[in-house]
Formats: sequence, C-alpha cells, structure tokens
Amino acid sequence: MIVSFVQTKGGTGKSTLALNLAFSNVMQKAFESIALIEFDPQGTLRDWWQAREENHWQTKKVSFHHISSTQKEVVQDGIKSINLHNELLIVDTPGESTGKLHTKIACAISDLVVIPTRSSTNEELALSNKLLPILKEIIKINAHKQGGFYVLPAFVNSRSSKDKIIQYFEDILPSYVECMGSVYPMRSVYENFNREGMALQEYIKSVEKNRRVFQQASKAVSDVEEIAKNILERLNNRQV
Repeated sequence: MIVSFVQTKGGTGKSTLALNLAFSNVMQKAFESIALIEFDPQGTLRDWWQAREENHWQTKKVSFHHISSTQKEVVQDGIKSINLHNELLIVDTPGESTGKLHTKIACAISDLVVIPTRSSTNEELALSNKLLPILKEIIKINAHKQGGFYVLPAFVNSRSSKDKIIQYFEDILPSYVECMGSVYPMRSVYENFNREGMALQEYIKSVEKNRRVFQQASKAVSDVEEIAKNILERLNNRQV
C-alpha cells in the first residue's frame, strides 16, 4: 500500500507529516514493515535520517529511501523494488513549480494521496491551478483512482472549529477530491521536535521533565495519531 503527501508548493508540512506517520503508533501496529521514501532532491528527510542514525535512534519497522532522480523509469523501478519488501510505503514529494514529475508519479501510483493545504487564497489557487488538473487527468486514465485524493487542512489554528474548517474545504473542493476527517494544527513543537533525528515519539520522551513543552508535544502526538487513524481507515476502505 502506498500513501503519498503531495503539494506543488513547499512549506505545507509534507515532510513532518510523512516521517511522523511512519513512526505513529497507529501505523506501527497496522504494518510490519514501513518504507519512508523521499522524492525531494534537497534531501530534507535524508539529512534527518542521517542524524537519526548518528544518534542511534531505533528505526523500529521503518526503512528510509531517497529517490531524487528526474528520470521517470528510475523512480518507478525504485518504487517497485521497495514495494516488494514493505507493507506500507509513505512518500514525501517536493514542491514542484515546473514539470511536476514526482508529483505526477506519486499521484498515479498511490492508494491514497494526502494534500496538506492551508485555507488561504494562495494555497487554494495553487491547488486549483497546479494540482487538480493532474488529479483530473489521472482519474480520466484510471477511474479507480477516484476516492483516493484527500485534502488535509493544514496549519489550522488550534482554537478554530475543526468541523467548520472541514466543512469549508468540502464546500470548495471538486467531487473527485475529498476532505480528510482530521486537521493538522499549527503548533510550535513541529518546528523543533526533529532535532538530532527524533520523531515525535522520541521527542516527547526527551521533554518529560518540562511540563509546558511536554503538554505541547502530547497534543502534537495526538494530532498525528488522529491523522494516522483517518488515513488507515481510508486505506482499508480502498481495499474493500
């Protein structure tokens, strides 16, 4: 099974979501082997993984793979090879202003595509003008892909009504894209949890003695686990 985090612009939280989904309790219990795959040539996750190895954090059931080639066949062959040895593949795609090779491949091969998006004019325009045409073309080629594309409201104010945010996106999205039943809140902890190669699960243990930071980290872990639960439910529905 393949889950991809996709947006044609950077800074939407794709990498943070991808790595923490891989180490979430929900996915760790559901799958025996998880591959975290980065398509971004900049190697944000690659550098994080290197720091993780240097600091001897346990990888548990997760392996890491960096496929930054711009050759379609190389990317596809890499995914096929990784898919042979893992139950779940989690793909982090780069923000791509031109070409969008990695975006197109991720959307085409995935069982579920998660699209982190702010409720802002700029991001909604980027979604409408750059990503939706790609999704529409994929569905035209393969009708079974419909039902596999979900917007995840991102950087939501923690005090905002989750239901209202979800309803907002449901009202503006086309019929072939749905809104995830959870949101990705704006929290300062997401900006510093990953130092020294940590995932949220390790970070929360490292700040147990700092009550304020621990409470913030606990909320972030809950965010991720809820998102993971929603993704798993939709993956299971896709298999039925």
